[in-house]
Amino acid sequence: MASATLAYAAIIGLLGWRAWRSGETEKVMFLVNILLLWLSAIWIFGYPALIIPAVLAAGGILLLLVVLTASDLTIGMTARQRRPASSSDDQAPR
Repeated sequence: MASATLAYAAIIGLLGWRAWRSGETEKVMFLVNILLLWLSAIWIFGYPALIIPAVLAAGGILLLLVVLTASDLTIGMTARQRRPASSSDDQAPR
């Protein structure tokens, strides 16, 4: 079974390389092959083959949102660091 898995990985790699180097038809057929491979994994393994990619995609989207919104935190910190901690204008006489 391990040799069959390695053979399938080599075939998918070859198809991916050809899709990257060739025209539009090969790219579309590569995507169709990947979709059919995923559907056959769902048919063979059942629910885990469906839910694991969904959970990984949700984690990836969450990571993307964190990366996109994290720049707001760093801009705020640099603005505070540039401002002086205390000055004579801020203190009012009592």
